Amino acid sequence: MITTLFSSIERVLILALLLALAYATYQLAQSESDLNAAQTTIKTKNAQLETLSIQAEYLSQSVKLSEQQNQKLMRERDSISRINSEYERRIEIITSELAVTQFEIDSLRGSHNETVKTWANNSIPCDAISLLKYTRTANCN
Repeated sequence: MITTLFSSIERVLILALLLALAYATYQLAQSESDLNAAQTTIKTKNAQLETLSIQAEYLSQSVKLSEQQNQKLMRERDSISRINSEYERRIEIITSELAVTQFEIDSLRGSHNETVKTWANNSIPCDAISLLKYTRTANCN
């Protein structure tokens, strides 16, 4: 009976060891499958990381180029602002000179000397127009 019992215990033990070995084999296969899936995921993530790195470099270069263009545009804006200021200053000078000249013409038109008054109120003489470089003499009297 002890031999029968012992052999029964051995059988149970062998069966338990076989089950443990089967479970360990299953766990190993599952672990290998998980490992392969993890390696595939790592490769995919590395490829995504490389793509994102390339995009980041491209965007970095784009930002750098945009900053350079922005600085150029700001310099051009400052230059245009200076040109506009100079233009406005010249317009003011010309306007003031025009006012002074208009005042002088008005004073000539109101002169007490009849020759000066006639000359100021009539057309410019043809001889005076011929001295000007780009004028036409069509309206000369």
